[in-house]
Amino acid sequence: MAVVMEFWTDPLPVLIATAFLGTVVGLFLWPRPRMLKIWMLLVTLAILLTLIAVSRRAGPAAGMPLLYLLPLAAFVSLLAQPAQEESRISWLMTLILLGLGLGFLVSERSLGLMLLVSLLALLSLLLYRYKKLTRPQLWWGVGIYGLGIGCLVVSLVAAPPISSVALLLTYSVLLPLFPFHGGYVAALAGLPGNVSAFLALLLPTMGFHGVLTLIPDAPVGIMHTLLILAVSGALYGSAKAMVQCRVVNTLAYASLAFFSILWWYLTTTLTYTPQAAVYLSAVGLVTGGLFLTWHSVQVRYGDVDVNRIGGLARPMPQFATLLSLLVMAAMGLPPFGVFSGYMGMLLNPSIALSGFLLVIMVTWLAASWYFLSLLQRILFGRHRQDIRYEDLRHTETASLLIILLILVAIGIVPARFFEAETPTHGYGTAMESNLWKK
Repeated sequence: MAVVMEFWTDPLPVLIATAFLGTVVGLFLWPRPRMLKIWMLLVTLAILLTLIAVSRRAGPAAGMPLLYLLPLAAFVSLLAQPAQEESRISWLMTLILLGLGLGFLVSERSLGLMLLVSLLALLSLLLYRYKKLTRPQLWWGVGIYGLGIGCLVVSLVAAPPISSVALLLTYSVLLPLFPFHGGYVAALAGLPGNVSAFLALLLPTMGFHGVLTLIPDAPVGIMHTLLILAVSGALYGSAKAMVQCRVVNTLAYASLAFFSILWWYLTTTLTYTPQAAVYLSAVGLVTGGLFLTWHSVQVRYGDVDVNRIGGLARPMPQFATLLSLLVMAAMGLPPFGVFSGYMGMLLNPSIALSGFLLVIMVTWLAASWYFLSLLQRILFGRHRQDIRYEDLRHTETASLLIILLILVAIGIVPARFFEAETPTHGYGTAMESNLWKK
C-alpha cells in the first residue's frame, strides 16, 4: 500500500492550507457578501482541482470518489445561498468544516484525530450560537459531541481494545447510530441551510471511513450489539420522521433511518463493497438536496410549519419539479444512486433472510409513506392568497440540478465510480493491521 500512503501524505498541507487561507482572505471580503460568496465558491473549486491533480499524479488511489464529492457538496451548498449578510458566517464555517473533514480523511492517525476533535468542538459552538432547537434537543446534541470528543481523547491515551471501542463510539456519532445520533440530528435541524446540507454528507463520510477500519476485526459481541442498535435506529428514525411537524426534523430522522440501514449492512457482512459507498454518498447528497430545497422556502417565508405553507406546485413550478425529483431519489426509485446502492446491498450473497432484513425492508417502505406525505403537504396543500410566491432563483436551480445529475451518474455507473474505494485508508490505518489487539 505504498502508493496509497504516498497519495495520502502529499495533498494534506495543500488541502488544509487552501481551506484555511481561503477563510482568512474571506474575512477581508466580509463587507461585500456577493464577492465573499464568489470567493468561497472559487476556493471549493480549487480544493476539488487539487484532489484531481494529485490523483492524476499518483494514479488510481483509494477513496477518491467520496473525496471528490465533499468539495462538490460544499460548492452546491454555497451556490444555493442568496448573497445576504446573514449568510456570511455559514459560508466561512462551511469552508472550515471542509478543511477539517478532508484533513481527517487524508492525514495520519494522531493529526487526524486532533482535527476531528476540532470539528466536533466547532459543531458544538455553532449549535450553541444559532440556538434554533429546543433546549433539550440543543443540549442533547452538544452532549453527544462532547461524548465524541471524550472518546477521541481516550483513544489517544488508552491501549486496545479500549481505544478501538472509544473510536467506534465516536464514529457512531458521525455516521449516526441510535442512541448516539443526537449530534447529527441537531446539526441538521439546528444549523443554517447550507451548513446542514453539507454536513449531511460530510459527517457520515467521515464516520464511514473510520468504521471500515474497525469492523472487519471487531469481536462478535460488539458486532451483534451494533446490529441490534442499527435495526433499532431504523425503526426509531422512521417512527420519528412520521410524526414531525418541522420539515428539517423529518429530513434529519429520515436520514438516521437510512444510515441505520447502512450500519445493518456493515455489521451483517463485515466487509466493504462499492455499493455501500454508493448508498452512503447518494443518501448524503439527496438529504443535502432536500435541505437546500426547504431552505429556499425558509429564505422566503421563514421557518414555517409545513401545514401553513402548502400549495406551492402552481406558483413555484421549478421548485415543485426539483423537489419531486429529489423525493423520488430519496424513496429509492431508479435511476438514482440510492436505488442502486440499496439494491446492491440487498443482493449481496451474504445477506440471508431474517427478521432483521424484514425490518430493513419495512423501514424502506415507511420512507415512501412519509416522503410522499411531505411532498403532498408542501406542493398540493391549501393555496394561500396572502403570500407572494417566488420561484427558485438561477443559483438555487443550478445547485439542485447538479445534485440530481450526480445522483443519476452514481446510480448508472456505481461500480466504475467507486471501484477504487477501500476500507484500508484514513488517518494512517494502513500502518495498523489489527486495531483491536495490542
